[in-house]
Amino acid sequence: MNPYRIIGDQDTCLGFRFAGVPGDTVASREEALPAFQEALKDKNLQILILTEQVADWLDAEVTAHKLAVARPYIATIQDIWGKVGKQRTLEQLIYEAVGVKILEQK
Repeated sequence: MNPYRIIGDQDTCLGFRFAGVPGDTVASREEALPAFQEALKDKNLQILILTEQVADWLDAEVTAHKLAVARPYIATIQDIWGKVGKQRTLEQLIYEAVGVKILEQK
């Protein structure tokens, strides 16, 4: 089994899947909670990666797990759209990734 797993939005999970990290795509707390509980049951799991949005949805559960000092280690990351509350446009993402600005032609 893979020692890593991610729970997050579709785009972020897809990116991690390309790197060989399996995960669960969720769009609400109701989808995230069972995925989180199932991940905690995996004895081979060492690092559980959560996007900020998922960590916000599961704040109480994540805090309780961290206070229990139990495996797996939980890491919270930004999703593909960046820090919560600051969404970036496609042009901004491309510029950050490759350093090319897309200009609108008139």
